[in-house]
Parts: sequence; C-alpha cells; structure tokens
Amino acid sequence: MQDQLSAFCENWARVDLSYARRKNLTQYDVLIIASMIEKETLSPDERPLVSAVIYNRLHARMPIGIDATLRYGFNIPPTESIRESQIESHNPYNTRKLPGLPPTPIANPGLASMQAAAHPARVNYLYFVRKPDKKHHFFTASAKAFDEYEAAHGYGQH
Repeated sequence: MQDQLSAFCENWARVDLSYARRKNLTQYDVLIIASMIEKETLSPDERPLVSAVIYNRLHARMPIGIDATLRYGFNIPPTESIRESQIESHNPYNTRKLPGLPPTPIANPGLASMQAAAHPARVNYLYFVRKPDKKHHFFTASAKAFDEYEAAHGYGQH
C-alpha cells in the first residue's frame, strides 16, 4: 500500500494542472477525471480524447455518461449488463443521469490518465462508444452520428 501511495504521489507531482485550473477545475476534479479515464480507456492513445469528451460535457452542462462510474457506484462487474433501473437511479455515481463529476475517484489512475485528465485533446467531441473490438472507441461531436453508430452496431439506446 505504501509503495502504491508513493508511486501515486510521485506521478501526481509530475502533472501540470495549469490548463485544468483555467477551466475552473480543482486538483481533486482532475483526479476524478483521471480515474474515469483509467477505467474507461483501454487504448492509450484515446485517453486525451475521452478526457476531451468529459471536459466538453462539463462545459456544456451535460451528464458525462461514463458507464464505469455506474459500475463503480453499483459494484457491477464488467461481465454483467447495466440494468435500466440503475441507469434511471439517482445514485451519485450515475453520470448518465446526473450532471457534473461523481463525488469521488473510481480508480487509482496511472500517470498517463493523470496527464490526459490535465491536458485533454483539443477536439469538439461530445460522444463516444466502444467499438465492436471492445478496445477502441468511436468519437463524434454529433448526437445523430453517435445514434447511427450505435444502431448500426446493435447497441441499446442510452
């Protein structure tokens, strides 16, 4: 445990938080965002893109919509589907329904997720969904393109 905490502190000290501060985010906000990126992203090059979606949705006052927060809040294993009742709940980790960040981090992020949380990609994306390869994501700024992608790949409505 001490090694993990030391590694976290060493990594956190390397993160430049100036951009996030300009966006009125606290250190704790960035840590929460980094934890969501850590749990949601399997492909390293997509971390800044997921971060951008989070920043853009916060700016637009939209629910963030990250399933990893729901899984954390309800302790849902990755092998289980999220139920409609959970999506409709007022659980504080339900970022599909509630605007803003969840109340706490949902994982211990690594340096790459911390860096991405502090420095999102400069893109206008508001939506992403995991591709059928279960590793990469489809990103878009268009709700229509997002809905069409989901329908074309047999995903349920969100």
